[in-house]
Amino acid sequence: MTTQSSNITMYGNNNNNGSMKNVSVDRSTLEAYIKLEREIAEEEASNPLQPLELKSEQLAKITQEIKEMEVNLENLERETAKEKEDVDALETGDVDIKTTLLEMGNSFDDQMAKEKAEYLAALNKQEIASQELESHRKQRDQLAEEVAELEERASTLQAMYKTHDELLSRIFGGEYGSVMENQLEAELDELEAHRARIMEANFKWRQAQMMLEYACKQLAVAVQKWQDLPTIPTIDLEIRYSVAAETRNNLVAASQNINGAQRYLDNVNFPYCAPEEVDTLNKQATEYVFTDMQSQDRHEHAHTCYSTTHKRANALLQWFDTVINTTIMKDLQEINEKVKEKTLELRRERVRLIQDKVRELWGTDIELDGTLRGAELDLEQLSKANLTDGQVVKLEGNELEGDRASTPPPLSDDELAPLPSNSIIFGNMYDHYQNQLDDLAKQHQQEMETFIREQEMNSKRISENLQDKLMARRQRRARMRIEEKQKTALTQ
Repeated sequence: MTTQSSNITMYGNNNNNGSMKNVSVDRSTLEAYIKLEREIAEEEASNPLQPLELKSEQLAKITQEIKEMEVNLENLERETAKEKEDVDALETGDVDIKTTLLEMGNSFDDQMAKEKAEYLAALNKQEIASQELESHRKQRDQLAEEVAELEERASTLQAMYKTHDELLSRIFGGEYGSVMENQLEAELDELEAHRARIMEANFKWRQAQMMLEYACKQLAVAVQKWQDLPTIPTIDLEIRYSVAAETRNNLVAASQNINGAQRYLDNVNFPYCAPEEVDTLNKQATEYVFTDMQSQDRHEHAHTCYSTTHKRANALLQWFDTVINTTIMKDLQEINEKVKEKTLELRRERVRLIQDKVRELWGTDIELDGTLRGAELDLEQLSKANLTDGQVVKLEGNELEGDRASTPPPLSDDELAPLPSNSIIFGNMYDHYQNQLDDLAKQHQQEMETFIREQEMNSKRISENLQDKLMARRQRRARMRIEEKQKTALTQ
């Protein structure tokens, strides 16, 4: 599908005495204009401005979170140091969780004093905080690279717009266009504003969906590793520690990915794995994984907690999939068809104006019908434009695709939580734009009939008032909207 949102008004060439004004037209200029128009349409299909704005926002949030996490880690390190002072047996040496467990031997419940249990918990909290901080730093660095790339693409698109304007000025002399072009241009503006809202929602939901997919796989690995733990003899503390650590690391990564999904959809109340649930998982389960591994009762309780979170995360992923496939993709397909049709109408009018211009200047016809055929874009590919996994928290060497990382059965339609409203999915402006489009469809035929009657009654020259109006419109065209969005994104 080809889109055209640059929306530059075409202009005539005669002044009041019939002479040409700043018109420079040859076939190479026309071909350059047509080629550039297509290039702009292709670039706008995966418009870098919206993801630039959204990822810049995410970068700012993560940067602030890193500052808070650094302070939290410093506090935990002080707490761990204090607990260490209370444990006489661990007064010296570089001690970590693994060493602590190995020194305790097989009779954990008998030998571990209150101080050692508290020290073990403090060490675990510190390691979790350190892992989360490191993951956030990687996300920040990756986001910074993506933002820089999007900024470059946005600058390229702006340069293309500028060249497009210059070509139009050479072709039409910058004076006036047609009533129909002006009207079609305004209608296309409304359609594209609505599509921008849908594309923004699509990007947010799909980016969150990607992070949740990883979270579900990591939870599956954690559940399986935790199930394996009782089968390992208690004498094999090295192996038991390794398995428990893998469980913890996957739980931590999954929690970060769920939180990342919520960060993208901060206006959406998750029906499963809400922030308070994830917080409970972290504070009542993940932080005590090395204590829970020593007792059968605590192990079973923790397993129930991990399994429940895994099932609810998969239910949330199913909920995401349903929102995307039944609502967002449906609306995206519909709006793309409308943009495509309106773009073609506008292009026909502009081709007619070019042909009239050539006929007036050279007394000959030029074949431009081929420019009406735009390249078809794959809707699925368009919906995934600018998505990256750079913000996903991953674990090196993790077996996320194994058969043992099973997926719970999907919920039925009746069991699945109700879908959010359109205003929640797309934002508060969705209904406003939808109402505008409905009104636009009703008014279009009446306006076109009016236009035809006026064309039959009027001469080829339009009124001076209209000429002034179109000249002012050319100076403040829809590019202002795009430039303002870019400026907002680049300054964040």
